[in-house]
Amino acid sequence: MATQRGKRGRKKSRASVLYSAVVLVLMAGIIYLGFSIYGLFAPRASRERPVTVLVLNGCGVSGVGQKAARQLRALGFDVVDYRNADAFDYSETIVVDRAGDMGSALNVARNVKTGNVIQQIQETPLEDVVVIVGKDYERFLD
Repeated sequence: MATQRGKRGRKKSRASVLYSAVVLVLMAGIIYLGFSIYGLFAPRASRERPVTVLVLNGCGVSGVGQKAARQLRALGFDVVDYRNADAFDYSETIVVDRAGDMGSALNVARNVKTGNVIQQIQETPLEDVVVIVGKDYERFLD
């Protein structure tokens, strides 16, 4: 009987080692996703010149586009213009990569504290990134 217990004990230990390995892999994946969301593993901007940014007021609150433009300029971005968006019903701020440089778009997104980044690459973009300021603007505007 002692030999049977020994075999069972080894099976349990192998199962627990396998279980532990699976848990560690899952935890590593979750940690990686968490860091990715906050941009720690995000690609960095690949250009040496400042990123050109167009700011659009998508929430309808007067002066928000100008404040966002001022803040982005203070952070070193080349804000080429600010104006109203096509609508004032944007609940969240969105950053749009127009030039195919996701690293630059993610850098802008980190600075306006949003995870909403999309690509709409244009053949000859007038600006690298568009920021559509949503109703969540208080998260990043001083």
